Amino acid sequence: MSDVAHLPPYLLAFPGPLRDRLVAAVLTGAKTATTGLLAAYEAEGEPLPAAGSRSALIDSDGRPVAVVEVTEVRVVPLGEVDLRHAVDEGEGHRSVAEWRAGHERFWHGEQLRALLGDPAFTVDDATPVVCERFRVVEPLDPVAAAVAGELRLLEPSVRSSRQEAGRLLDPEFTEVGASGRRWRREELLAALPDLPGGDARGARYEPSAMVGVLLAPDVVHLTYETVAAGRRAYRSSLWRRAADDSGAPWRMYHHQATPAAEERQEPGTGGRKDSDEGRPTRRFPARDERDPALTTDRRRW
Repeated sequence: MSDVAHLPPYLLAFPGPLRDRLVAAVLTGAKTATTGLLAAYEAEGEPLPAAGSRSALIDSDGRPVAVVEVTEVRVVPLGEVDLRHAVDEGEGHRSVAEWRAGHERFWHGEQLRALLGDPAFTVDDATPVVCERFRVVEPLDPVAAAVAGELRLLEPSVRSSRQEAGRLLDPEFTEVGASGRRWRREELLAALPDLPGGDARGARYEPSAMVGVLLAPDVVHLTYETVAAGRRAYRSSLWRRAADDSGAPWRMYHHQATPAAEERQEPGTGGRKDSDEGRPTRRFPARDERDPALTTDRRRW
């Protein structure tokens, strides 16, 4: 594993739900491009990234999770960003207009305006933006990679896309659903768009209490809870390192969901006790438990 202490941080959005989604997209290979405002670099007095430069990708909790290398940098007017770049940002955008609408919500947000020192900042077609392309040189944390895949599979834009969901499922994948039904990979991919969580306008799965355990160098076990439409479930997944490069570097091998018996839960425990002594275990804190000092950045999306 690389020594990343000397590398500058690669920060996507601000810590929280958006950064979680963007980091997950990078770690699963879905996101290979990003866009920032030239004005943000100027406001912070930082030089533009250069092709060949390497950085440590940082998650919402301030941990380095991968080494990334910039492969291309272009400064263009916002109105000249093309569809290929929008798609390669890995968020399921199907048009430049859709991509731009999402970015404008971020660029016109209070945090970014505060960074720029302009409470009325707005963009237009002529606004200079920095378009980067990058690649993951080295993932640093197998558990973080598995968590990234799990979070991606909870995204409606991924669940509704056979191609994107397929990148994250192992060829030998099986699932035992909350109903007790056993699913094979192809069965699930065919049904996933019509299952709960597949429509951005409907109820989506909200995960919590996620714990990751490295069982072996190529196997990660995740446990967590979800709530969707008021229904809570306990979930358990096995992720294993992919043997080829036809999809994500880590893929879900098995998943099981069990409906929660609410009256049996112990407050704050999710009804579980720790049983992973002796194994490398990572717990992912709730967003309101994260260090407030990590909320003072950034520019890329």
